[in-house]
Amino acid sequence: MQVKSRQRVINHGEVFTAEREVKSMCSLVDSLCRKIDSRFLEPACGEGNFLIEILTRKLDSITDNHEKKSIIALSSIYGIDILSDNVIICREKLFNVWKNFIDAPELIRSAKFILSCNIVCGDFLSMTLLDGRQIIFPEWTFNDVDDNVTRKDFRLADLMNDNNDRTILMYEEEALNTYPPANFKEIGSNVYQTE
Repeated sequence: MQVKSRQRVINHGEVFTAEREVKSMCSLVDSLCRKIDSRFLEPACGEGNFLIEILTRKLDSITDNHEKKSIIALSSIYGIDILSDNVIICREKLFNVWKNFIDAPELIRSAKFILSCNIVCGDFLSMTLLDGRQIIFPEWTFNDVDDNVTRKDFRLADLMNDNNDRTILMYEEEALNTYPPANFKEIGSNVYQTE
């Protein structure tokens, strides 16, 4: 289904990309899609067609340390949509893809928290949430030696501002908040709650 309703097309220009095109387009950057920690932002994610394909490819490439790597893969995917029902559906679909890959009840809280932070309802063009606040995304940095992860929050507008001809990355000096390291299984606990 590429169109939910004619009115949504008129009001929001909402037309979903068909699965065949999603797969073809992701195949053009397949090596990046399969890299567990490569970050992807879909600025008009809809119900998550592209993000689901990317997450599926990331998960398919995991061969060991399944729990941690599945969380790394999930935490590297970001999405924005202007319609709240799409955001809810996108989060649910991504969660189900992740949950079908790994049976880890102890990670459900972490996975859901990551999705609540990484998939947001807002307007990419104005870089704001629907209530007017700036879109803020967390960067999840995983330690290679242990099971710890550090969260740093960044304004989308700062990440997209490329005044110095530098590659758009998340920079320490632009972080709004930096949280202490925590075990990746505890991401959903109050240690990373902001509001």
